[in-house]
Amino acid sequence: MDSVLSIKDLSIQIKNRNLMHGISFDIGEGEAVLLSGANGIGKSTLLKSILCLESEGKKISGDINVRGFGNILSLSGEDIQRFRSSIAYVQQRDDYSEMGNIQVRDIISESGEAGSRKTLSYSEVNDLIDEWIPRRDDNSRIFDAKSKPAKFSGGEQRLLSVLSVIATRSQAELMIVDEPLNNLDFVNARNISNLINRVIRENPKMALLMISHCRIFPFVTREIKLTSEGIQDVSEHYEC
Repeated sequence: MDSVLSIKDLSIQIKNRNLMHGISFDIGEGEAVLLSGANGIGKSTLLKSILCLESEGKKISGDINVRGFGNILSLSGEDIQRFRSSIAYVQQRDDYSEMGNIQVRDIISESGEAGSRKTLSYSEVNDLIDEWIPRRDDNSRIFDAKSKPAKFSGGEQRLLSVLSVIATRSQAELMIVDEPLNNLDFVNARNISNLINRVIRENPKMALLMISHCRIFPFVTREIKLTSEGIQDVSEHYEC
């Protein structure tokens, strides 16, 4: 199986603190890998390091190889931006509360521009919303292109974040998702789980690396655990 993501002997130091050492693992085409581990062990830091995000005060050694880009730790400038734009990355936290009059169309179109350099119209954004998110029982949308995320509930903000990535980068070779379901009600958790499940089903060669404490994902193929000693393959069969 061809590796989409290959991490070799990765070590991360933050402000003279050795966070992790000797991390190595591969994710191949069609694999959906759950990354588990204790709180504070560095799971989110590992995901951000794969994207070369939040690098201030951080020292990284080793190799992070992504198919088509080589060792991304050697990239800079436009090359690193092109790499990030190719990845379907859902970060852990959403905060639209300070965005005032920013609309859903702005959020989704910005993600679309980063991925394909195409600006999306209001009608195109509404079409994407209808394509990916079921309507309520009264046939209304949960939100539309002109809705303002600053007024959304936490669950609606999370749903928008996941949608903006998946709807505009559904053909990505690599998806990285950080805690998609934390503190969500059943409806939003179900909608987000269905979004991720669908994109994996429709893009069977996509590789997925995901952190989640919620074991409800039927598409996960294996689990790896981040510990103070490095990465451990979880021997037990993954069960959702």
